[in-house]
Amino acid sequence: MTAPQPTLAGFQNFVTSVMGITPGNLPPGSIWISIAFSQALAIVNPALRVVPIPAMDPAGVTLNSGGFSVYSLAVYNLAASNLLGLAQDQMGRTYFKKLRKELNINGFVSGVVSASADESTSVAIVVQEAAKNFTLANLQQLKDPYGRAYLALAQSYGQSTWGMN
Repeated sequence: MTAPQPTLAGFQNFVTSVMGITPGNLPPGSIWISIAFSQALAIVNPALRVVPIPAMDPAGVTLNSGGFSVYSLAVYNLAASNLLGLAQDQMGRTYFKKLRKELNINGFVSGVVSASADESTSVAIVVQEAAKNFTLANLQQLKDPYGRAYLALAQSYGQSTWGMN
């Protein structure tokens, strides 16, 4: 059985049901939805297409009633991250403007902190190997929950964000 593949209609459903973005803040036919989705399709590693999520665990408990594949979850999460950075507010609304400010989407981050210290305290964070090769896009994706979910899925299948060694 082939794992279900991501669709624009599936992403539109993800936008409303998972992200909780109402049609008043972003109409279902918005060009930003299709642009964000298309970008994600172009970037997510197509090798993830063959990784299904089991429908049931060994005890017979339903795990994946939606029939998602790892690939579709990666595409939808990356598309959601893209959408947060791209979408424009509807006339008289400030939903995306407020969300971008809250998540610091437009703030520049040049890398991951590996150590911090002052006269009385010191903190060091182990930087994973993959983070040493993060692109500016990957650093941007770290700023929102959907980008982080995408990176987690992508890195689950290899050290790099592309998912290959």
